[in-house]
Amino acid sequence: MKEIATGTDDFKKLIENDCYYVDKTIAIAEILQRKKEVVLFPRPRRFGKSLFISMLENFFDIDKKEENIHLFDGLAIQKNEYYKEFGEYPVIHLDFKDLKQDTYESVYNQFVFKIQEVYTQKEYLMGILNEGELERYTNIRDGKANADEYKNSIYQLSKWLERYYHKKTIILVDEYDIPIQEGYIKGFYEEVIELIRSVLSSALKGNDSLKFGVMTGVLRVSKESIFSDLNNPDVCDLMTKEYNDTFGFTGSETKELLEYYGLELTDEVKNMYDGYNFSETSIYNPWSILNYASKKVLEPYWMNTSGNVLIKKLLSDINERDKSMIEQLLKGESVSFFYDNRVTYQDFDETNDLSKVLNLLFASGYLTYDQDYTNPITNVTKKYFRIPNQEVKMEMTRMIESITFKKEIGIYPEYDEFMESIILGKKEVMENYLNDLLQSISYHDELENFYHGYMLGLFSGFLKQNYIIKSNREAGLGRYDVLIEKEDRSFGCIFEFKIAESENEMEKLASIAKEQMKEKEYYKELELDKVQNIKEYAVVFCGKKCIVR
Repeated sequence: MKEIATGTDDFKKLIENDCYYVDKTIAIAEILQRKKEVVLFPRPRRFGKSLFISMLENFFDIDKKEENIHLFDGLAIQKNEYYKEFGEYPVIHLDFKDLKQDTYESVYNQFVFKIQEVYTQKEYLMGILNEGELERYTNIRDGKANADEYKNSIYQLSKWLERYYHKKTIILVDEYDIPIQEGYIKGFYEEVIELIRSVLSSALKGNDSLKFGVMTGVLRVSKESIFSDLNNPDVCDLMTKEYNDTFGFTGSETKELLEYYGLELTDEVKNMYDGYNFSETSIYNPWSILNYASKKVLEPYWMNTSGNVLIKKLLSDINERDKSMIEQLLKGESVSFFYDNRVTYQDFDETNDLSKVLNLLFASGYLTYDQDYTNPITNVTKKYFRIPNQEVKMEMTRMIESITFKKEIGIYPEYDEFMESIILGKKEVMENYLNDLLQSISYHDELENFYHGYMLGLFSGFLKQNYIIKSNREAGLGRYDVLIEKEDRSFGCIFEFKIAESENEMEKLASIAKEQMKEKEYYKELELDKVQNIKEYAVVFCGKKCIVR
């Protein structure tokens, strides 16, 4: 049976290690057939962008033609007429993921290091260079060149590659916007914009040595003039029909993968991981499906993988009027806002414009397109968007309650006492603290996910004290359980949450929860971990009231 390589974005390693691969190679033919000079693929994190870039590199790279030919045996592109293009072009591959740094100096130094690596790999070019070119090459390779030479280095390298091979160069840039986002968040935006613009515009615009370029990222970032010099690249985003099944897994691909590992594509799996609408094509989150197939546990895997620092910052700044729209989304409703695939980081300075934030949520995978609606009276058409699935809903709830909790925690210095009450079994203290805190909550719609995310936000304080928190929701049963255990196994506790429709039924549900914990024997998981002191708590919510039993 093939292994599942979650987190592996090296195509060659994936194939040579006989790992499961969902065949996306037919996109190579589409790229060649469409003959666009530069193609940009904005997609959410963990949707296979880096693996896609690696696949392109291994297919086209003339330097590694002989060693790579076996990689595409049996794959879709091998049966296509464009397979003749295998190993026919020099390739320059730039990965900007490592340019996620705290200062511009660190970004620039990391960029220089990457250019040095590329130049070191192509040292065979030195044999065709004249004396002046050879000096320039070695200075760039050895880290001695000036800033302008490094900004122009990819363009120059493509020229030398064409001279050597008599073939034009393919330039691949992965996650181009990561350093731009870091610059915006950490205060060196203008400097990093100028760097990325200089590198990309010189390499991808008016370059006679360019065969074509492919770029990936999350946002298009067009107004910053990064792309204004590139003759409008072919932007294939989440609303574009072209390549709409190239990133992520389709329903048939997901079904085949799960069946290979003895799993079924049930409604519960669909509700958790499906729901992305990429231009009328239903797409599953590939990261989550691979993790589910590997661990065979239905739980959220996309959480904390998507770089949501900026999203949290923007959500924490929106005004009271706009909070109702977020609540609508968490209730499973669709909302309408002005869709703009040209949203830029500078636009986020307009914190009162919720549509900018929602566009970022859409581009980042927290929202997906739902449908168009045309008003029969005004004849105006609006686009509606929704949260794609249960996994994302849980992440958004957790994120929002984390924001709320951080805002309110300063008002409640008794938090340490609350944590201590959990360890000591002081249920009355726990109950009083939670009831006080619930009164201040501004995001409140009585959704089960709301309470679950809120409690996990409170429990996060245990992480700093070397505790392990495990959260689980049994889909469709409307119940949650959370296990907390000390890493040294000296203490553990179990929380069973229930949601009451009226205060009159709260005690009854608490009794049911206690009986359920006993019947289901949740404590055995902690006993298997050799936890010594186990406590069980039934927590029942109703509106802004809760009881702890």
